[in-house]
Amino acid sequence: MLTGPSVRSFLVGGVVACLLILVFVPPLALLHRQDLPLERRFGALAVALVARLQAGGATNPFGAGARVSEPARAAYIGSCAVCHGPNGDGRGIFGPDTYPNATDLRGEDAKALSDAELFWITKNGLAFTAMPGFASQYADIDIWDLVSYLRALQDGSARPLSIPAPATAQLAFADPRGGAAQRGAAVYFAAGCAACHGPVGDGPADLAIPARLEILVVREGGRGMPKYGLDRISETELADLRAYVETFAGR
Repeated sequence: MLTGPSVRSFLVGGVVACLLILVFVPPLALLHRQDLPLERRFGALAVALVARLQAGGATNPFGAGARVSEPARAAYIGSCAVCHGPNGDGRGIFGPDTYPNATDLRGEDAKALSDAELFWITKNGLAFTAMPGFASQYADIDIWDLVSYLRALQDGSARPLSIPAPATAQLAFADPRGGAAQRGAAVYFAAGCAACHGPVGDGPADLAIPARLEILVVREGGRGMPKYGLDRISETELADLRAYVETFAGR
């Protein structure tokens, strides 16, 4: 039979064991870095429930169904494609490495969300995931336009985009300890520029970059283009970035 001190020791040991489990088990469970099928299913259900409770009955001012506008396309490529992929398959440059993995916007779970739910998620983001909110970047009307573009990705009416992947030699050229253009290439790839504009500014159509750098666009951003303040790209790095972009003339 346990005596008083033995009971206390047992309880203390139990509490310590529980604390150790709480501290060490969750990080170990996340080491796989990719969501497992059960996690994915649970996550989709949780997202659907939260979005349904929060979204309300708002209607898309552009009407139900798909709609492709150039502003919405630019917004998607600039703000969403880096994770969800240029065609919405969740295979953007960072998508497979986020936890949970970026959603396949063409999948059944995304299709099942109402326009109001997609609007709420895009505007507010999702806590405990890599999905940010865009309330500070886009007006409500622009987010509704983006929702319509997501529907176009889902039904295939948005034209496919193919953004060139960087070749080994292009990545090897990037060197933070090299010359100005090499340092600029390192900034270019690290800042995610290649995800939209291609490794040497050879992205499709209006995503291509001429052999000059518009400093104001980098600093202030624009439709679909994030802004890079001094906290993200220093003046020295910006000068190096300009040197790299000038090499695009020979592409």
